[in-house]
Amino acid sequence: MKRFYSIINRITVILTGLIWGAISFFWLGYSVLTLGNFIEEPGSLDYEYQGNAMRIYGLIGCILYAIFFAVILLFLSRKKRNLFIFLFSMILGGIILGIYIFALRG
Repeated sequence: MKRFYSIINRITVILTGLIWGAISFFWLGYSVLTLGNFIEEPGSLDYEYQGNAMRIYGLIGCILYAIFFAVILLFLSRKKRNLFIFLFSMILGGIILGIYIFALRG
């Protein structure tokens, strides 16, 4: 029974890492694009009026992401093995989603 619990625990950590990696890809991507005003074309009206007003939301998004990520790391830091599995699956989830969006959907 203890082995079954260990397997379920690892699968849960892996799935949570994959999901968090996918969320991180969009969350950080949009926040950085908004913070740097990279979404709009330079010289357009949207760039001048909406882009500068939206920068604060990009900064807030990056700060909130850092807080959520720090809480997750603190929660998982008690079990080092789960932390490494989570971080690896998180990176893998972001890479898989990036490959799907930029290469496969082309």
